[in-house]
Amino acid sequence: MGSVQWPYSVVSFCDMNLEIFAQGLQTLVSKCSLFPDQDLEAVAIINPKAGCFARPAKAASAMQDMDSAIKNAADIPARTGTLAFRLYLTNAAKHASKMAEDLIDEAAMKPDSNWLVILASGDGTSLEFLDELSRAPEDIRGRFTVLRLPMGTGNDGSDGRELSDSLSRLTGQGKLAVQQAIRVIPAAGSPASRRAANGEWRAFNIASIGMDAYITHMTNKLKTSFPGDSYKLWVDIATLFYDKVYPPKQMTIKAMDFSGSITAEHEGLFLLMAMGISGNRTYGSNIPILPGKDNVCAIRQMPLFKKLVLKGPLLKGRVEEIKEAIIFSADNIEIDYQNSILVQMDGEAELLNAEDFPLRLEKTGPVIRYIARL
Repeated sequence: MGSVQWPYSVVSFCDMNLEIFAQGLQTLVSKCSLFPDQDLEAVAIINPKAGCFARPAKAASAMQDMDSAIKNAADIPARTGTLAFRLYLTNAAKHASKMAEDLIDEAAMKPDSNWLVILASGDGTSLEFLDELSRAPEDIRGRFTVLRLPMGTGNDGSDGRELSDSLSRLTGQGKLAVQQAIRVIPAAGSPASRRAANGEWRAFNIASIGMDAYITHMTNKLKTSFPGDSYKLWVDIATLFYDKVYPPKQMTIKAMDFSGSITAEHEGLFLLMAMGISGNRTYGSNIPILPGKDNVCAIRQMPLFKKLVLKGPLLKGRVEEIKEAIIFSADNIEIDYQNSILVQMDGEAELLNAEDFPLRLEKTGPVIRYIARL
């Protein structure tokens, strides 16, 4: 990439020149004090179809944020280490997974290299990359740092809800942290186990089962017909029709600590169960499904009228007002269910059938280094 002079006229960004946006990222990375004297391999992975790139108004706003970030960093001294910067564009599903695989292979051949990967995309592209990276050997994975920019529709897994917040983490407002993941493991040898990579899926924000996963599935399936944030629309539709599509059956939920000791057990009919890598997690475009310190929420089945009444409190994070809600913390969950149901990992849904149970959700140790808010 050639050198680019900043600032630009914001009007010129309405078509979102991706190379110019990436050049802005390069400028900010060159000032990043988190890697002051290290030789750094920096990669920007952009999904051109993500919401902030595909819509002119959002594109113009994003470039305004970039322009402001560069102006604010003007007096910050440059890093002393070398910087190699490259731009990759995704063009298909699973392309980010392949990019991660290639970068991991390259890092293995450069044992002294340090990597910063900036994911300018939605949650789906981030999930693909992080899933592959989280499976890499620890000595390689530990040399990668990620920064997830909120460039999609939901952005519940991004590092910062606003782009200005995310960019500021490169120039003085960020710190290095390491986060966990959730392993979603169908029964060994089951059809779902064979579909999943090495027998498991992974989530880096929230994994859930039931109506929540159905809403995700329908949002993804029809996103071309319902552009933008249609998650809340599908909440309304699912409230009315979910039970007819996936009639709830008896479910057993066992909560366990890292040692495997059962800490809680719940049985009955459930609308959904969500497990986060921690508490204080949002999902479905900033819906606070886990608003407190606990990382698990299960909501029992209820009559239609009550669903309609309680939909508002649920969307606003007032889960404690719902007596059918069971909120607790767990390191591991085991779910037994003898019917078809959907599970979702960070917005990507999969169909489970009776033979795929018991299903286990397990928190890992820290696996992904990222740039957190200072």
